[in-house]
Amino acid sequence: MKGLPLVVLILAAGAVGCDESPTGPTELVDITWKLETVARVGSALVTVPNPEQFTIRFETNGTASVRADCNSCTGRYVLDSSSLSIGPLACTRVACPMPGLDTLYTSALENVRAQTVANGTLILTGSEFTLRFRN
Repeated sequence: MKGLPLVVLILAAGAVGCDESPTGPTELVDITWKLETVARVGSALVTVPNPEQFTIRFETNGTASVRADCNSCTGRYVLDSSSLSIGPLACTRVACPMPGLDTLYTSALENVRAQTVANGTLILTGSEFTLRFRN
C-alpha cells in the first residue's frame, strides 16, 4: 500500500504532461465558427457581408454542421493534428438570395487540407484558397 500514492502521483503527472497542442481538438470542436473572408489564388479577397449565415461547427462525434447562406449541410470530418479533411457534404438546395457564395463556400470546405486556431480565429486552407473564421 505504501507504493500506491507514488503510483497515483506518477499517473497524475503523466496526465498533466499530455496537455493538448494549440491546434488540438478542444480549440476547434463545439464552437460555431463564422466565415469572415475567402481568399482564392488569382482572385480578389471576398469579405463575407453576413458571417452568421456562413458557419461551420465541428461536433465531438466527427460531424461537421455547416450553414451556407440559406442552405444547411452536414458531413464527416477527420482531424489529425493540423491536417483536416471535410466531407463530402450533404446540403439542402434552396435558391439563396446571394447565389454563388454558398457554392464557393461548400466547395472550398470539401477541399480543406489544414487548419490552425489562434486567438479566436480559425484558418482553413486548401491548395487554392484560405477561409478565415471568427468564433
